[in-house]
Amino acid sequence: MSAAESVDDLVERFFTVVKLPHDPFARAFLNRCRSHTVKVNGRFYKYFQSGSGPTVLLVHGLNTNLGSMVPLAEELLAQGYRMVLLDVPPHGEALGTTGDPAEIRALLRALYDRLTGLHAVVAHSMGGLWALTAWHAGVTARTVVSISAPPAMMFLVERFAEMNGLDADRVREVIGRIEERCGQAVWDEYSTLGAARTLGVPGLVVHGAADDYVPAVHAAELHAGWRGSAVELVEGAGHFDIVESPEVRKIVSAHLRSVEETR
Repeated sequence: MSAAESVDDLVERFFTVVKLPHDPFARAFLNRCRSHTVKVNGRFYKYFQSGSGPTVLLVHGLNTNLGSMVPLAEELLAQGYRMVLLDVPPHGEALGTTGDPAEIRALLRALYDRLTGLHAVVAHSMGGLWALTAWHAGVTARTVVSISAPPAMMFLVERFAEMNGLDADRVREVIGRIEERCGQAVWDEYSTLGAARTLGVPGLVVHGAADDYVPAVHAAELHAGWRGSAVELVEGAGHFDIVESPEVRKIVSAHLRSVEETR
């Protein structure tokens, strides 16, 4: 970080997303999907659907794209589920360069309403925070699987400050600018832990025991506050490679089957 970097520049960098194109594996998967659009607040967003059976919405994490969820999508397709994936704005091929949590929340709520009979939401990393904090009373999904989710947006600010060597005064300035941009209630509105306490559906918390970005202690906190949830720690899995784990795919598919059996 440059010593001359302004607080506004820091906040812009905090919200800026790394744009990654779809790799050949993701493109091959999407070629087998049907493309749909949903209109939210005057803007059109694309999502993709494949398969038949109970519908599962997959939500990827920060600085990646829907391709990170394709291995899990392939597994669940083989198990007889209908998969729905999207590039969360502004990731992948979605428009824009900076993330707006309110835009993401509005899009996910629109998808929750569009996908009637939604069976499950499976989300990784920041996708877990986005998916849980977008929940509302009318969502029909029977369960949520949260993989390696951070506890709250404030946690991300703390990690950003640590990675950029910001002192306490600078951190307070950054927090103040974020509140000006997103509202003072942003910390309560975008808290995974707070959202989980209000959920009326069973959940599964999956976390890598070797996660050095979001330590596994946060999985225990999420599980403790989420009534009816179970927790699975995956030995040797880190924060980013966990979605590629064959063990995680088995854990998730077993959980979804167990929820179906309770109908």
